[in-house]
Amino acid sequence: MKAEQITGAMLNRAIDIYLQHAYRGGSHERPVFGERAVFPQILAQRPDLFEDLSGAPTRAASDETLQSPRVFALRLGNASYPHMKLALVEAFFSDEFVFAVDRHDTFHFDPNVPGYRAWCELKEINRLLKEAIEGAWYKAGLPTLRGLREQRFKDNELAGKLRSAGHSVLVLDDDQARAEIMRDVLTRGGYRTVVGPPGPRPGVTETVMMRARRRARGQSLRIPPAAAHDSDDVRGLRELILREAVALIVLDVSYRTGQGPRVANALHLDSRSQDIPILGIYSRRDFGPDPDLFDASLRRPYRTQALLEVVKSALTMHGASGSGLHKPIRE
Repeated sequence: MKAEQITGAMLNRAIDIYLQHAYRGGSHERPVFGERAVFPQILAQRPDLFEDLSGAPTRAASDETLQSPRVFALRLGNASYPHMKLALVEAFFSDEFVFAVDRHDTFHFDPNVPGYRAWCELKEINRLLKEAIEGAWYKAGLPTLRGLREQRFKDNELAGKLRSAGHSVLVLDDDQARAEIMRDVLTRGGYRTVVGPPGPRPGVTETVMMRARRRARGQSLRIPPAAAHDSDDVRGLRELILREAVALIVLDVSYRTGQGPRVANALHLDSRSQDIPILGIYSRRDFGPDPDLFDASLRRPYRTQALLEVVKSALTMHGASGSGLHKPIRE
């Protein structure tokens, strides 16, 4: 939806839904906007409210500088964490804004650090709240990634000849709506694309999940704590990579609760996937992908043109079979 089509009434509704879930119906300080005002007017009138997270321009594979997608965030927090935000994101297409929840919790801690289990539980609460809020926005008819995908990709037929020569591009991202749009963009661009499973989240045991669900719903905690444990970094991915003849992996560094680099390293240490190039997707708060682990990188949010150019460059550079050169970081 264009910025000029987003009204104060829509913003008020989005904030109402956010707060209902984030604070379980409790009261919380919130801004109220004129219902007929449009978002550019609101930004001009209340520049103190929204944080501009747009960042520097994106540089595509062709070295052509693209205008950076715009991101505006309103910090509202939740009952357990004060830093979560309501964001308006220019997603994939020029002047196409959607509402999104910015969890602001991509920081990763070593499992041996005190408080690791509590941090994993908090991130799980934030994940559940993000899913609930964005799902409620979608049902209310507000612009979301899910709605954008349904609007833009009603007919998902391949456009032209498959450039990946019978091989596949594998997308790995915990955000399923974002992963599905990436798949559709790449499929439209001529690449056979599959979305991998979210997989296990390190440190998120059944006990942690149950405690997080109860806290997200405002219920009392009567579950005894249990030690967290990490799962095999690439369990379930090896068979998928072989079955789909994957030639390129598009991996968000936030995959599996911030374990993207660890997954990339594990893939490079496996003889069945060590030569497959990996494109690292990262946010403005993440460190840039390690060049020893990632063949190329792209910061989100980004335009579809930037994604297509980087994918094309990576496949061309390494060939359809994906013969990349890597020096895995061995543990």
